[in-house]
Amino acid sequence: MNFTISAFLFPILIVLILSVLIVNILVKTDLNEIRHPEIDGLRGYLAFFVFLHHSYIWQVFLKTKNWEDPESNLFNQFGETTVVFFFIITAFLFTSKLIHNKTKEIDWSEYLKSRFFRLFPMYFFSIIIVFILVAILTQFKIRVSAIENMKSILSWIFFNVSKNSNINGLEDTFILNSGITWTLPYEWAFYFLLPIIALFFKIKINFKALLGFTAVAAIILVINKSSLRHFMPFVGGISVALLNSKKLDTILKQKAYTVLAIVLLAASIYFFNGGRKPIQIIIASIVFLIIASGNNFFGILSSRFSRKFGQITYSLYLLHGILLFIIFYFIIGFDRAKTLTNSEFWLIITASVFPLILICQLTFKYIELPLMAMSKRKKIQEVLVTDYSIKSGK
Repeated sequence: MNFTISAFLFPILIVLILSVLIVNILVKTDLNEIRHPEIDGLRGYLAFFVFLHHSYIWQVFLKTKNWEDPESNLFNQFGETTVVFFFIITAFLFTSKLIHNKTKEIDWSEYLKSRFFRLFPMYFFSIIIVFILVAILTQFKIRVSAIENMKSILSWIFFNVSKNSNINGLEDTFILNSGITWTLPYEWAFYFLLPIIALFFKIKINFKALLGFTAVAAIILVINKSSLRHFMPFVGGISVALLNSKKLDTILKQKAYTVLAIVLLAASIYFFNGGRKPIQIIIASIVFLIIASGNNFFGILSSRFSRKFGQITYSLYLLHGILLFIIFYFIIGFDRAKTLTNSEFWLIITASVFPLILICQLTFKYIELPLMAMSKRKKIQEVLVTDYSIKSGK
């Protein structure tokens, strides 16, 4: 890894800390009590690592016009291993809910509704920005047929984004958000496969619902030409949920296991360029098992700071690529950007941290939170109406 790049990691971290502290004073949000605060704290750092991963890719892209994985082990794992952790977290949290479900029943329509309100509005907001950028870049002129444009737009709306999903003939449209949407079909496929997993925990499910959910999962996988190897982290998350227990909590909270987790991560970075092969996924799963057992990494992950940072994970994941494009195309300009020295480039990345955190805090507070609250309000209202009907005999 280039010395200049590694030298900037420390100032970037300092600016990140200051940015989170200042932004949480400017745009206040509340913290909710949750079962796994350590995981909440972890997610923000993971999303920020993806930002660093794509920053590295952008530096190479500006000079070579090639969008490719970083040669640096660290920066490539900032992307690949981070996604592995996100998939592990998803599988762990939902499998844990199945394990701890005492009624052995799940309202699957409510489950889908909560997933929709949690994930789609913010995603839709992000791709609306992409559509606006495309319109500007193509001078508001129609370059391809209406049918072709509609296919491209629908592919973006339904997460089927690839290097060939160009809107209005704009070459490499995926660069506008750094192509981060490729992970979302896997997340949604897992959500629709959850009823099958629920059967193993003796959760009651209607056969038609089971069939419908499975069919949708299959359609998502086929349309997106999904690779089954990307489901290995989900298996890791399910395994962690099954292994997680009170006895392990007592043992794995010890500081010795924090050191073990750090050593395992360091070894993975040293020996491997990526994070998607079985051995790397096993390492990530072991590290996550330690965290999921309540190990807060010397208090860092469960701290109020980390949890506040973790709240904006989804916005940070969806918007960082768009911000990078706006900075290098509209503010600096590609011609000037490709002549930047290492120091100049990473100074720009460092300076972009504060606006990135501020924007994501605003979208979390004014887009994500209200829609999540709306979903919960509807559920509470339905429960109250049902309860009233039962009591009144109506």
